[in-house]
Parts: sequence; C-alpha cells; structure tokens
Amino acid sequence: MDTLIFGGLLATLIAMYRESSRTVVLAAWWVLLLAVVLLTAHYVTSGLALTLSH
Repeated sequence: MDTLIFGGLLATLIAMYRESSRTVVLAAWWVLLLAVVLLTAHYVTSGLALTLSH
C-alpha cells in the first residue's frame, strides 16, 4: 500500500517538475487521492472482517 502511495506522489512530482499542464497534475493528484481512499477503505474493512469472524 505504501509503495503505491509513494509511487503516485512521485508521478505527481515528476509531472510538476516537467511543467506538465495543470490538468495533468490535477488528474494525477485526484487519481492518487482516490487510490488512497480505496486502499484505506479496503484495509479498514478487511481488518474489521477478521475481528468479527469468530
């Protein structure tokens, strides 16, 4: 999970460094944010499922 987040941050940083259009940088940022939210939701719900299945 951490690798995907840092990879997304690196991709966004590279897009900013290359002076890509604002749309590309914002799109990369939103994709990264969506990935973080989905991965966190998956992590939390799978953790809850493990503790509830006795």
